[in-house]
Amino acid sequence: MSQSVRIPADVDREDRILAGFTARQVLVMAVTALLLYGGWQVTRAVVPVIAYLVVAVPVGIAVSAVVIVRRDGVTLDRLLLTAIRQRLQPRRRVAAGQTPAEVPDWLANVASSADGPAPGRLELPATGVAEAGVVDLGSEGVALIAACSTVNFALRTPAEQEALTAAFGRYLHSLRACLTWLV
Repeated sequence: MSQSVRIPADVDREDRILAGFTARQVLVMAVTALLLYGGWQVTRAVVPVIAYLVVAVPVGIAVSAVVIVRRDGVTLDRLLLTAIRQRLQPRRRVAAGQTPAEVPDWLANVASSADGPAPGRLELPATGVAEAGVVDLGSEGVALIAACSTVNFALRTPAEQEALTAAFGRYLHSLRACLTWLV
């Protein structure tokens, strides 16, 4: 006799390995704990335990909070790394193969290269935009620009869901005519 097994709907979710924490969270907290313990071992002959705890406890709480707290489903440590990576990227982008335009005098002190990285190359796969929001991607094909509502599909009534599905189907069927018109 076979036994049914529940498969979670969110297969992209990280596995929880210890007390509801993921392997990455456990690793970061364990490394922090080892570093704090090692710091205590090195300084215990010089620094009283209470003085060390005054420094170590807030550090441990801060690291745990950064690893555990989530904003929009992303942990704060990942958001912090993304912010640092974004800060190190060039602020101005120019199309690949072009030189950056001259910055006006009134904006020179804000946009100077001394404040940040030099303009970087902006490499887009698009080679052009045709009518009706069709983006030509060269040898990769084409892409279509579409506007979408922010209202969740599941929150709509069944009649609205049917109408939206039918309209979207008609829209997709019209793309064949649009794409043959482009070619």
